[in-house]
Amino acid sequence: MARTKKVGSTGRYGSRYGAKLRRRVLDIDNRRKEPNRCPACATKALKRKAAGLWECSKCSLIFAGGAYVPYTDAGKAAKRAIAQRVSGDFLSLRENEDIEDVVDFLPNVEKEEIVIDAETVTDADATTSTEEE
Repeated sequence: MARTKKVGSTGRYGSRYGAKLRRRVLDIDNRRKEPNRCPACATKALKRKAAGLWECSKCSLIFAGGAYVPYTDAGKAAKRAIAQRVSGDFLSLRENEDIEDVVDFLPNVEKEEIVIDAETVTDADATTSTEEE
């Protein structure tokens, strides 16, 4: 049989499909087979039961995850967003709060200058602005 030291599990494809695609498959196989921690008991005992189903061999927990990895990047981002919403420290707009106070709290939100249209300025505001000049 052929040597598979470099190509690993993708040696089964021989010279077919191109080197780049075989490298991608090798990367997916390696990530799928590496040990992952169980979310319930925190042991490295997760095994892939089917595409998207992961089972802990210690505590018998079965949960849905990614097809090849138990925790996807999109799943991690969704988990963070849900945790922030549940804890209430992301965005809590209430009727009695001022929007500028909330904008000060939010990260990555730039303050916009307040633009006043000519229609919104009353006569009293216009006279005070001309007196100040």
